[in-house]
Amino acid sequence: MSGTARGILWLHTLAMGLAGFLFFVFPGESATLWPWALPPLAARFVGSLFLGGAACSLVCLRSREDRGLFTMVLLAVGDALIALCGLLDIASIGFTPRMIGFLVYFLGFASLLTLAVVPATNRAATAHGTRVTRALRGFFLIHLLVVLPVGASMVFLPSWAQPLWPWQMTPINVRLIGSFFFGAAFISLWAVRQHSQEPLRPVLALYAFFASLATIASLIHFKLFDPARATTWAFFALYVFVAGGSWLFWSQLPRGSSTPPPRPPSGL
Repeated sequence: MSGTARGILWLHTLAMGLAGFLFFVFPGESATLWPWALPPLAARFVGSLFLGGAACSLVCLRSREDRGLFTMVLLAVGDALIALCGLLDIASIGFTPRMIGFLVYFLGFASLLTLAVVPATNRAATAHGTRVTRALRGFFLIHLLVVLPVGASMVFLPSWAQPLWPWQMTPINVRLIGSFFFGAAFISLWAVRQHSQEPLRPVLALYAFFASLATIASLIHFKLFDPARATTWAFFALYVFVAGGSWLFWSQLPRGSSTPPPRPPSGL
């Protein structure tokens, strides 16, 4: 990995880790930096995603398997999708200073990650290592089959998807959370196609931290959920499945080519 790529990955780790800590621990105060109204639970979801992204890039920095770096390119796609959420509602938001900062942050990281990481992944040799088990491939396939239709409907049909979501949100925030699902679909599609387990370390780190923290955030704000609705328990089942499965499969990865999972960035 080039020094430039390493520098960008460190910048991503630190910036996302700090932002994630602030949005997760101080959602009300941090939401004032967002270009549109962001309720506390949605802000904590954003913080969970930031911290998951920070863990992902930190694992890439500590890994010896270059193919796993492609996860960062897929994270760049996710950053672009989040920026798209704002652009689709730019008529109501306006090009405010916060909106400009929002676009610079997400599109900037999307560009930096793509320009820095693509050359490294193009130079990477075909990975040879422990083959992906049927169970691990099945885990990513189940995740893909769930998050692709859910994410696509939330991004492109937010008003239609809102009644199906377990808590009330504005259409733009439905689209925002949907972009997390839709972006994850690209990651899981890539993961299903891998033959070696080693490149999947950054993906498992991303999913483990994001799903675990998002579940904690949902429990903190459980009063927003209706226990009588099936979607409430389907929502929690998905997040527990992703969090538990990610940590379980991480624990089963061969330990020879990488280091243990990092602590949550910024001390969370």
